[in-house]
Amino acid sequence: MTRLTALLACLLIAAAAAFASDTPRELDWLELMPEDELEQLRNAPPVDHSGMFTMEQQGSFRTVQALHEQRIRMPGYIVPVDVDDNQKMSSFFLVPYFGACIHVPPPPPNQIVYVTLATPIDVTDIYDAFWVEGTLRVETVTKDVAASAYVLAANKVSLYEG
Repeated sequence: MTRLTALLACLLIAAAAAFASDTPRELDWLELMPEDELEQLRNAPPVDHSGMFTMEQQGSFRTVQALHEQRIRMPGYIVPVDVDDNQKMSSFFLVPYFGACIHVPPPPPNQIVYVTLATPIDVTDIYDAFWVEGTLRVETVTKDVAASAYVLAANKVSLYEG
């Protein structure tokens, strides 16, 4: 191998490593939950979507500490939390499925991510799924409609595309 080939190989490896460190980890919702709670979730009763009654949030605040300060990317549905008079949203709950609202039990706190935005964005359509990227922290947030066991300081919100 010539010195030039070896140098090019080293540059390619360094570039790949740099790219990998800038790429957020794609996180699955179930990774937010300690493994021993997965079985409880699988055996949960079906949700009744009829009526307009308010259901209390159930479930755990237990988290996966290894996710603290991780740069992640995850899909989900947006439930606006802080919206100004111009319909700009500065924070929202990211939930794993459509229809996670107040007349059905909200997901457990460790299955809701409270997302904060440095720059507010327009309120989105709650029927669309989005990718959200940023730095995840293990931190409890309680609002009127639900509580979350994680906070994500988002730097990117984009429409979900496969």
